[in-house]
Amino acid sequence: MDMKHLFEWIEKRQHAIKTWMIPILAMLVASVYLLVYATGGIKFVYSHSMYLPILIAGFVFGIKGGIVTALVGGLALGPFMPIEVATGEQQLAINWLYRSGFFLLFGILSGLAADSATSYITHLQWLSLHDSSTELPNRKALLDRLTPNSLLIVISLENVMELKSTLGFSVIDEAVRQLAARFLKMDMGKAIFRIETRQLAVLLFLKDTEDKDVALRTLISASREPILYNGISIHVDSRMGVTEIGENVFEPPERYLQEAEAALTIAEEKLQDSFPYSPEIMAATTENLVTLGELKKAIEHCELSLHYQPKVRIADGMVCGAEALMRWTHPTRGNIPPGMFIPRAEQSTLIQLITEFALKQAMEQIVVWERYGIRIPIAVNISTRNLLQPDFSDFIAKLIDQYGIRAELLELEVTEGSLMVDIEQTVAEMMKLAGLKIIMSVDDFGTGYSSLQYLHKLPISFIKIDQSFVSRSPADRGAAGILEVAVDLAHKIGIKAIAEGVEDEKVYTFLHSIGCDMAQGYAITHPLAPDAFKSWYERCNGVYMCSES
Repeated sequence: MDMKHLFEWIEKRQHAIKTWMIPILAMLVASVYLLVYATGGIKFVYSHSMYLPILIAGFVFGIKGGIVTALVGGLALGPFMPIEVATGEQQLAINWLYRSGFFLLFGILSGLAADSATSYITHLQWLSLHDSSTELPNRKALLDRLTPNSLLIVISLENVMELKSTLGFSVIDEAVRQLAARFLKMDMGKAIFRIETRQLAVLLFLKDTEDKDVALRTLISASREPILYNGISIHVDSRMGVTEIGENVFEPPERYLQEAEAALTIAEEKLQDSFPYSPEIMAATTENLVTLGELKKAIEHCELSLHYQPKVRIADGMVCGAEALMRWTHPTRGNIPPGMFIPRAEQSTLIQLITEFALKQAMEQIVVWERYGIRIPIAVNISTRNLLQPDFSDFIAKLIDQYGIRAELLELEVTEGSLMVDIEQTVAEMMKLAGLKIIMSVDDFGTGYSSLQYLHKLPISFIKIDQSFVSRSPADRGAAGILEVAVDLAHKIGIKAIAEGVEDEKVYTFLHSIGCDMAQGYAITHPLAPDAFKSWYERCNGVYMCSES
């Protein structure tokens, strides 16, 4: 048995140990008295045996137990014990008082050591179940407390980095402390825990579903109230993940916390105040993690490839570009759609590897197609992380030199939303790229943040109007109106408009009528592998003819 288990065993049996130790100590004191008496009296060395029950009493019962046993032992070997039994000579009072003083000192010291050790162990036990900064129960305490018929809510503070960088680390502790105090004041059965630096957990013991809904709304409302820090009112953003613990608890406690945190992740992604757990969330999260885990290997093993979808000039049908679209052929799972790995990869460092792969593949294709007289720009999508990567433009310049292509045959598409992450850095990097004569365009225009105030600053040649507007036109008058405005706006600031997601020739004809410059979509052709694109291009002589135009 190791020390940890020994201490746990002793702690669980403290009461029984102390109960049995009282008669044992009495017997030990009596035995020492009889031993000293039987060996001829106090003048012999056997009187030192009394230190044993005194030390044991101090360790078991603490300082009080050590003192009591020392006094009893001092009296037993004091006036009731002669110096020499054979002659009946009695001790001087100073002798047994002096000895009793030493007994008392040992009793106090052993009791003090035991009390200190007990206090320290108690403190360690408290620390193991509490957050020292806020004194709230911690993650381990929550796992120990999970019970059937309860609602577990994990609350995450979202603007932690902003708060810490502005007001210091202590503001997070204070925010957690005030939110916990606020939740505890509410009239509902609950317990509050701090499970991570920026996360709280609330365990509600409510049986009625309606009561749970009310409690959740109350928590959301309370979390929106500002906190007070150094006399300043501060807003704290928060999201909540929710899971129910049913009547029969079959899973380990960690599983329920995992469910709540998985729901929290969805709430953060969807920008919702709260989100309830469902089994589909865990399945999707697991699949995402597995997919990302295999993505790097997929790049190394050449499982990724690029297909190309042409861009057509609507006025005359001339093919004037192509967009490179990522494809992943998994050896066992088959074709994995880009929507299953690109968005998640954009939130990780893997996107840099993917972008590098796409750029190299696209440049190789430019070189190959030029040999066959196909001289059209290839557009590659880049992410926010790429634009914020130091020396990204220098990296592109080196690749252009390495492959020996003309820079104007490379187009970089940036989504509208990514422009707003760090507009100054984005504009600066895009200016460097445009300075290399690379074509720049804004993708998914109309779906992201409001970029109109920055649009005139960007060194772009095109805006790509998102397919959500294109596919609904011209039947949807609202979508058609947005399309017309976007095309007109592009022309007024001296750039061209591309409509993506053109699914049929009616939409193509409508785009022609409003003066849209270019079109891309299944109405023209679906994305093609390099050889298939070459065959399609040569077959139509680089010109797409719409039957309704």
